[in-house]
Amino acid sequence: EIISRINPAEKINAASNLIIEVGQFNSENNAYPSNLDVYGENLAPCFMTFDASGAVPIIRTYNANNHQLIAEDYAVVIPEGVDKYAWLLGSTETGDVRYMFPLKDWFPGKWWEGEWEAADGSEIELDDDGDIEIQGKKFGTYIISDNRIAVKTPDGQRDVIYCIYNPTNKTLVMTFTSGPNGMGENAAVFVNDDDDDKPRTPKMPKAPVFKAPTTTTPQGFPKFPGAAAQVNIEGVWQTYANGSQVVMQCQGNNYYVWINGQPVEMGTFQIQGDKLIGTKSTGESFNNNVQVSGNNLILTDSNNARIIYQKVQ
Repeated sequence: EIISRINPAEKINAASNLIIEVGQFNSENNAYPSNLDVYGENLAPCFMTFDASGAVPIIRTYNANNHQLIAEDYAVVIPEGVDKYAWLLGSTETGDVRYMFPLKDWFPGKWWEGEWEAADGSEIELDDDGDIEIQGKKFGTYIISDNRIAVKTPDGQRDVIYCIYNPTNKTLVMTFTSGPNGMGENAAVFVNDDDDDKPRTPKMPKAPVFKAPTTTTPQGFPKFPGAAAQVNIEGVWQTYANGSQVVMQCQGNNYYVWINGQPVEMGTFQIQGDKLIGTKSTGESFNNNVQVSGNNLILTDSNNARIIYQKVQ
């Protein structure tokens, strides 16, 4: 589970920097010779055992040099369609859950090529010439190694993206090693913009991109134009309604609303005195009274229904 780039308050299942190479079973020590392949580091030799004698099978991983136990996980096979599977691993010590996907089954040829788009409007294009573009502008070059996209910028900087590809719905979950302004490791789900049958995120015509709830913008991504306003509501605001968490981000003259982490509304607005006037992506207009008091944002509609948000970012 890695922090979502779309909503940093949530986590999603995404690839880590670790690949486990498992060899053929060795009957002499009843173990599988293996390597822990962490990107940018040397292979760490280990061996793994599979114990199915208990109520739940257990996979144990040992250091090959000193035979010290590295990890012990409950292990369950999860079938995925025809002739495909993954392993669900649950740590016996911490309860942390991990998945192991066989790379040869989950990553068909040229899985990375195409134009990819996330729900926040992030666009990444990986062409067959080895160039990578972000938001339509060339960012650098890339090479593929297993499920890793190693990127090099013209000034010599290097980075890597870790991926999980789902051939069923043609989505690509990308894990980035860092985010804007110290966000740290984060991940997002991308869909292939070349595929007419892919699920699409609804957008307004000429829509502002659906930004994640953060007051910063990722490097290379265009910022929204600011709006002159007498009351400043820039930022991320939160409230609870009917037992649900409601998060609203206001950035420039654009706003976005999530309920329990799911995007539900977006649009544009302007502030005139104590009036918040705007248009939803559905075309519906609104005119609310707006007031900022300390860390509270108070919106009152024409029916005198009031919502009080608290600033969280």
